[in-house]
Amino acid sequence: MTNLSDLIASPDGSRLRREARHAEAFIRRARLTILWERVWPALWPASGIAGAFVAAGLLNLFLFMPWWVHTLLLLGALGAAGYTLYLNFQNFHAPSWHEGARRVERDSTLEHRPITEHHDVMAAGIGDAYAEALWRAHIRAMLSRIGKLRVSLPSPQLAKRDPYAIRFFILLALIGGVIVAGADWKNRLAFAFSPDTGSDAASAAVDAWINPPAYTGLPPIYLKPGAQNSGVIRVPVNSELVVRVHRSRVSPDIVLTPASGHRPKITADNDEYAANTILHADENIYVRAGGRALGNWRTQIIPDQVPRITFSAPPSKTEHDAVKIAFSATDDYGIVSVRALIKPLKGNRVLAIDLPIDASAKTVKQTVYRDLTENPLAGLDVTITLEARDGAGQTAQSKPMRFTLPARVFTNPLARALIEQRQNLAAGKAHAKPVTLATLNALTIAPDKFYQDQTRLYLILRSTYWMLHEAHKGEDIARVQDLLWQTAMSLEGNGAANAAAELRRTAEALAQAMEQGAPQSVIDALMQRYQQALARYLQAMAKNAQASNGPPPAGTKVITPDDIEKMMKLIQQLAQSGSRDAAAKMLAMLQSLLENMQMSGGSGSGGQGDKALSDAIQGLSDLMGRQRQLMDKTYREGQDAGDPKDGGAKGLSDQQGKLRDDLNKLFKGLGGKGSPAGKNFDEAGKDMGQAQGQLGGKDFDNAGKSEQQALDAMRKGTAALAQALTQEQNGQGMKPGGQNGNEDPMGRESGAQGSVNGGKVPDKDSLARARAILQELRKRAGEMGRSKEELDYLDRLLKEF
Repeated sequence: MTNLSDLIASPDGSRLRREARHAEAFIRRARLTILWERVWPALWPASGIAGAFVAAGLLNLFLFMPWWVHTLLLLGALGAAGYTLYLNFQNFHAPSWHEGARRVERDSTLEHRPITEHHDVMAAGIGDAYAEALWRAHIRAMLSRIGKLRVSLPSPQLAKRDPYAIRFFILLALIGGVIVAGADWKNRLAFAFSPDTGSDAASAAVDAWINPPAYTGLPPIYLKPGAQNSGVIRVPVNSELVVRVHRSRVSPDIVLTPASGHRPKITADNDEYAANTILHADENIYVRAGGRALGNWRTQIIPDQVPRITFSAPPSKTEHDAVKIAFSATDDYGIVSVRALIKPLKGNRVLAIDLPIDASAKTVKQTVYRDLTENPLAGLDVTITLEARDGAGQTAQSKPMRFTLPARVFTNPLARALIEQRQNLAAGKAHAKPVTLATLNALTIAPDKFYQDQTRLYLILRSTYWMLHEAHKGEDIARVQDLLWQTAMSLEGNGAANAAAELRRTAEALAQAMEQGAPQSVIDALMQRYQQALARYLQAMAKNAQASNGPPPAGTKVITPDDIEKMMKLIQQLAQSGSRDAAAKMLAMLQSLLENMQMSGGSGSGGQGDKALSDAIQGLSDLMGRQRQLMDKTYREGQDAGDPKDGGAKGLSDQQGKLRDDLNKLFKGLGGKGSPAGKNFDEAGKDMGQAQGQLGGKDFDNAGKSEQQALDAMRKGTAALAQALTQEQNGQGMKPGGQNGNEDPMGRESGAQGSVNGGKVPDKDSLARARAILQELRKRAGEMGRSKEELDYLDRLLKEF
C-alpha cells in the first residue's frame, strides 16, 4: 500500500506536492461538513426544547408563574433535552479521513477514485520492484489527472426529524423575545434559569397607587395587593404609577406590558424599594419579588379631551365703551385659562387678552368686560377668537366673530388729531412714520401764536416728535403711541373714563388674587383699593350726569350708595370667611352693575311697597339666630352643663314663648304680604309651642327636635318671602336701558332692573343669586354641629341683611 506522503517524498514528488496539499485541504473541509450533518440533526429536539425555554424567558413569561411551576418547567426542559441528546449521540462517531476523501471525490465527480485509490492493495507482485514501481507510477498518474475539487454545502436533512417545521416557530419566538427584551435580555435570561422559591421575599409587601395629574383634581387610586386582581382600572393619561415594596431581601421586578414593555427604575434603601413611572397607554402591571407575585393590575388610559369654547352672545359694547365678551367653555377636567385673540381685518397684529375664569372649572360661563379704548386697535374692524386651555396644555378656539372695537370719542380737535396719528402708527404701514412726523411738525407751528399759555403742551408735542424721529424699534413706537394717548386724554379733561379703567383694573386684580389663593392681607389691601376706585368712579360719573336725564321713571328700582356699600361688606366678609368663590361671583355681579349704569341728575326714589317684606326678612334672620342660640342652650341644659343665668328649664321655656310671640307679631305686621309664607309661620309657631311645653317638662331631647323643626319652618318662610319680594320688584316693569331688546346688562332676559341714583342695573338673576347665598347662610346658621365662632360669624353676616 502506498500513501500520499510516500509519493510526495519520492524523487518526482515535488510535482505532486501542490495537488496533494490541495486535496488534503478539501478532505478536512469535507470531514467538517459530514460532522455538521451528523451533529445538527442529533441536536433536535433538544435544541428546540432549549430554544422554546429561552424564548419564554426573553418574553418574561415566567414572571407570571408561581415559582414551583417555573422550577418544574426548568427541570423538565433540562431533563428532556439531556435525554434526547443521550439517545442521539450514544452511537455517534467522527468522520474518518477515508469518508472525507470519498465525499470530495463524489462532490467533485472524480472517476476511478483518484484520491482514495492509494489505499488499495496490489493483488499480485508485492515485493517485485518492477511491479511496485509500476503501481506508484499509476498512482501518480491518477493524482496528476485530478482537476478542480469542491465540497457541497452541508445537508443535515433536519426536515426528516422535524416534519412539521416546529423549528421555524421557535426561531420566530426567539427573534420576538430579543426584540421585546431589548437591553433587559440578560436579566430576563438570568431569571428564567434561576427560579427563586420566594424565601427571600416571604415577608415582602407592596403598596401601589396611581396619582392622576394634578389638573384633573382626582384623588389617588389605591391598587389592591395580590396576584389575582381582576377588572380594569381606568386612569387619566399621564398618571403616575407609584410602587413601594417593603421588607424584601431581593430586588423586586416591576414590569409594564404590552405598551411600554419596560421596567421602571428601582431605587433601594436596605429592604425597601421604590419605583415611579408615567402611564401613557394601557398597561398590564406586574410586581414580583424572589419568584413571588406581589401585585398584578390592568390599567386603561382615559384620553384627555380637547376643551371646547364658544361665544354665549356676540361681542358688544357697554354704555362706557367697554367690550363685553360673554362665553362658555367646557373641558373634562377643567379650563385653566381663556384668552381673546383680537386681529384687525387689515393687518397681521394679534392682540391677546387674558379673560379671568373660576379656577379649574369644568364648565365656565362668564361675562367679561375689557376697556380697549386705549389700545391702538380701538375703532378698527377686527375678528375676535376665543382660545381655551386645559390643564394638559391642550387648546381649542371658537369661531371668529367680527366686531368693531369701541373707541373713545374726543371732542378736543387737537386730541382728535393726535389719536388719528396714533392709529396711523398702529396700522404699521411703510409711510406711517413720515406722515406722523409731518403732522406733529405742522401741529407745532407758530408756538408764540397757538401755544401762548400752553408751553407745557408745546414741549410735550415737540418731545413726541423727536422721540418718533429717533424711534427704530417696535418698543420705541409703542412708547410714542402711549405718549400720544396720554396727551390726548389730558386735553379731553374728562376723568370718568380713567376712573372706569382704574376700577376695572382693580376688580381684575382682586378677582385674580381670590382665584390664586392670595393671603388675606393681600385681599384686604385690594378690597380697600377697589373701594377707593369705586368712590372715584361714582364721583366722576356724578359730575358727568346729563341734566336731561332728570329723575328716573316711576316704578324704577333704585339702589342707593348704601346698597352698594352693603354689597362691598358682604364681598369682604365672604372673602374673610374663606368663601372666595362666592365673593368672586358677588364682585362680578357688582362690576356688571357698574359697567351698565347711567347716572341721573335727579335723585331716585325706589318703590316703597317692598320695605315691609325687607324688614320682615331682616326680623326673621334675627329670630332664627335667637332660635339657634336657644337650641344650643337646650342641648347644654340636657347635658347638665347649662348656664344658671338662663333659669333652667323654666327660663328656657319662657324664652321659647317670647320667641313665639315675636314671630306672631312679625307675621301680623306683614298683613296680606305675609300670605306666601303663612303656612310655614303657622308650622313654626306650632313647633315653638310644643318646644315650650317640652322645656317646661324638662324633656330636652324632644324639645331640641321641636326647636329644629321650628327653625326649618322659619327658614322656608323666609325663602318664600324673599321670592315674593323678588316677584314684586320684577313686576314694576322697568324699561331696559343701554341694552338691545329685552336683555339686561348681563346679556340675560330682563325681569326688572335697578339703578344707582337712576342708573339702570340687572335685577332678576342677581337677586336670585343673592337670595341663594342668603339661604345658604341661614341654613348653615341653623346647624348645631358648627363651632361657636363660626355660628357667631354667620349671625353677623345675616345681620347685614
